[in-house]
Amino acid sequence: MPLESASPAESDAKPTIQLTRQQQRRQRRLERYQQVIDLHGKGYAKKAISRELKIECKAIRRWLRAGEFPERKPPSGRRQKVAAFGDYLQRRWNEGCHNATLLTQEIRSCGYKGSRQMVGYFVSKWRKTGHSPAKSITPERIGPKHAAILAARAPDKITEEQQSLFNRLLINCPDLIRLRSFALDFRQALSAHDGAVLTRWIDNVKHCEFPPLTRFGYGLQKDIAAVTAAVETDWSNGQVEGQVNRLKAIKRQMYGRAGFNLLRARVLRFHPSSAPAVAHAP
Repeated sequence: MPLESASPAESDAKPTIQLTRQQQRRQRRLERYQQVIDLHGKGYAKKAISRELKIECKAIRRWLRAGEFPERKPPSGRRQKVAAFGDYLQRRWNEGCHNATLLTQEIRSCGYKGSRQMVGYFVSKWRKTGHSPAKSITPERIGPKHAAILAARAPDKITEEQQSLFNRLLINCPDLIRLRSFALDFRQALSAHDGAVLTRWIDNVKHCEFPPLTRFGYGLQKDIAAVTAAVETDWSNGQVEGQVNRLKAIKRQMYGRAGFNLLRARVLRFHPSSAPAVAHAP
């Protein structure tokens, strides 16, 4: 029987250069990940692993929390240009919506994956026509700092107006319930003057779903002795820091103008018997 010739698809089924490079990069990342897991299994600390493998501690923590090799996310597809949504944007603009942020949110639900800046640039030409359309009704906004204050406010000190505003925030951001729970637990840990309570809070927050809180917990853990002392004792270095700040302010005021004798006279209390003689200008 004559041999069957290979089909063109089978003969051309060779990995491309781009695919080969992707596989090589993945293999290198997999080897680095395995080295991190091996060192961590041997009892190495994250900082020691970072120094040994020249990898940032942030990446090491992310890999260890993942529990498995983190694959790269596939590309989400080709971005559609703003012009593809030009008719929709024109209609919404004529209806009175002139907020580029709101327009971006609306067309993203229709498949747009670009940036807000591109939408703003696309509709900017309509702002120069000289027309004065009616102002659109923009939703009420609240700053991140104000939202953080509401989330950390003690239950007995929050007003009815603040509680109403916080309840409205919960509708759009349910995660605030969990954040407020962490904030109130932290307030309780400080007011309890018990280092064990604070230690339990740090252990809980280090494994939470909020990366900023996780980093804050690890930061407290690095200097746990000083943090525990600040919680359990009534002593404070505020007076010392205040005097240091006052001394530095006086030094900056006098820099290049006077000598040590005048600085000493301004800083220390005046004692006539021990006051140094100040030379007067002729």
